[in-house]
Amino acid sequence: MIKFVKSLWWFISKHWYHYLIIVIVGLSLTVLNLFPAEFVKRLTEVIDPASESEISLTIEFLLYQVIVPYLVIILLLYVVTTTKKILQNRLKVKLYYALQVRYMENILVQDATFFEKFQSGDLLTRALGDVKSVNFSGGNRLLNIFLEAMTVFVTLIAMMRINWQLTLLCLIPLSCIFLVNFFLKKKVKRNWQMVREKSSLMGNVILESITNVRTIRAFSKEEENYQKNLKYSQDTYDVEKANLKINVLFQPMFDSIVAIATIIAYGLGAYFCYRGQLGVPELVQFTLYLNLFQSPLTNIGNMINNFYQSLISADRLNEIYDSRSAVVDKKQEPLPAIKTIEFRDFSFRYQGDHEDVLKNINLKIEEGQTLGIVGKTGSGKSTLVRQLMRQLPIESGKIYINGEEIEDFNQQVVRKHVGYVPQEHILFSRSVLKNVLLGDTTASEEEINHAVVLADFEKDIEMLSDGYDTIVGEYGVTLSGGQKQRLAIARAFLKNADVLIMDDSLSAVDGKTESNILHSLKDSRSHRTNIIVAHRLSAVMHADMIIVMDQGKIVERGTHRELMEQRGWYYEQFMMQQMEDEGGKSHE
Repeated sequence: MIKFVKSLWWFISKHWYHYLIIVIVGLSLTVLNLFPAEFVKRLTEVIDPASESEISLTIEFLLYQVIVPYLVIILLLYVVTTTKKILQNRLKVKLYYALQVRYMENILVQDATFFEKFQSGDLLTRALGDVKSVNFSGGNRLLNIFLEAMTVFVTLIAMMRINWQLTLLCLIPLSCIFLVNFFLKKKVKRNWQMVREKSSLMGNVILESITNVRTIRAFSKEEENYQKNLKYSQDTYDVEKANLKINVLFQPMFDSIVAIATIIAYGLGAYFCYRGQLGVPELVQFTLYLNLFQSPLTNIGNMINNFYQSLISADRLNEIYDSRSAVVDKKQEPLPAIKTIEFRDFSFRYQGDHEDVLKNINLKIEEGQTLGIVGKTGSGKSTLVRQLMRQLPIESGKIYINGEEIEDFNQQVVRKHVGYVPQEHILFSRSVLKNVLLGDTTASEEEINHAVVLADFEKDIEMLSDGYDTIVGEYGVTLSGGQKQRLAIARAFLKNADVLIMDDSLSAVDGKTESNILHSLKDSRSHRTNIIVAHRLSAVMHADMIIVMDQGKIVERGTHRELMEQRGWYYEQFMMQQMEDEGGKSHE
């Protein structure tokens, strides 16, 4: 429990007064619960023939000594109980919001290596199931265990005042509840750990199935995918069932222990009454206190059992909360604009790899230049441009912006000056307009239309059923590959950043559309820096400088004309693509 409190201390320390108010209200509820037993004792004393009470059973006695006080206590119990529930629910809502915000804030600042370690389905399962479990324990269960423990303590003192011998004898079986919980602790935690792990695996499989449903259908793998989902669902069901068995097995055991304690109270209580060590009114009061004592004790047993599950969920959330991005900012230098970019003796290796992906890169890009990056698949082209987006850590060598190390600038500030069109065009399930506006949410209608024209997407807007208001569906499922690319390019044009990176962003468009977009790029961004990564060399042949990459190294560099004169890989690839284009035209 201390470990759980420590994991939530960031929230508890901030809202300590909420917890304190609930504890005070809860303690008042505990004290109020003692009064009904006192009223019953008074009534029993009057009607018990063996009692030495001088008070007679009259209407006035019943009304003023029993009924009215009892009704007042009931009213107070209702008010205090309702107040406690309202306060706890408010606290639970605040905690849930804080957990979710902290969870998302931590995810959004992570680098690419984080998302290689944690899959989307796993992150989604933690955000839903584990957050909910921790929220319930932090907002309700933690306080309830403390308050129930205080009820047990206060009631125990009241019982001891009546007859300490009978109290101790009743405690013998009740102490078994804690022994059962002690032995259950490891098993419950181990089982719940398996439950959460299996749930995460199932979440990953389900998310993959939903995301790639069209590919699954295209390869007629519906049955195979169904069996895969069934297997993971069955595994999750089996561990959930095993966990449920523990609760089903031990819940009746708690009830049986309570029943034994009740039998002892009645049996030995009657014996003490017979011996004159205890009066009937005191026995009645004692049994009522015992019932008040047993209920929270059983609740504590059950809550502690469930609390172990929340400890596992808290550990899983702390894995995310404690994750730190390897991409760090050394300083917070201002960056009004990006003028120059330079890679100096730069090398990079992905975590777990045995070889550098980028090797001794030396490259300088001036403002207003267009750089073309070409090379074989897996040569490190995308890794190189991702470094400018601060998506990966800098390990060996330096990257400079305006002569200053890139790590001296805040990551978010750098990204604001870079427009990025990645290989995989991620679109949101919103309208075309809202997807374009991700580039600049404050853009005017004129600026939006201009960006769409630059991306050669205006003719597609006219063909869409609702124009700009057309919902593109999840991941842009209602659009073709070329339309997705042009929509992503329009988004980047709208941002109008100092640096535009197009990472193989023209692969799904025809030659004419490619020519139109490159012409727009040249006219509208002649004074800004452009980086074009491409496999089709026609996309970079007009660049100010072209570099050819192979196995992480720059093996050729120069203009299109200079590279053609070198007659290296660039020359061979260009001639091959030219022949393929001419062959395609002759077939037409």
